[in-house]
Amino acid sequence: MAPRYPYRVRDLETLRASVKESKRVVPHSVRSLAEAAGSNRTTIGDLLTGDQENVSEALANRLAGILGMPFDDLFVPASSPSGGGASCDVEAS
Repeated sequence: MAPRYPYRVRDLETLRASVKESKRVVPHSVRSLAEAAGSNRTTIGDLLTGDQENVSEALANRLAGILGMPFDDLFVPASSPSGGGASCDVEAS
């Protein structure tokens, strides 16, 4: 059976830097990023703190698009050995 959330953050620092850099163009709060991604504050906040690592493909695609980053720079398949952060399969969107 395929994992419920088949993608995970490749590197937490890269994700954080992408959010920080995107703020220079379009200011993002956790709330506004969550709204733009069709998710909730808790999910986005947990991704940025490393408390959550796994996400759906749809959310991963939306976040990459909002942040202007290539998908593969931010996310890897959950079964991939590379990546960092805490493993958690909870996501509300």
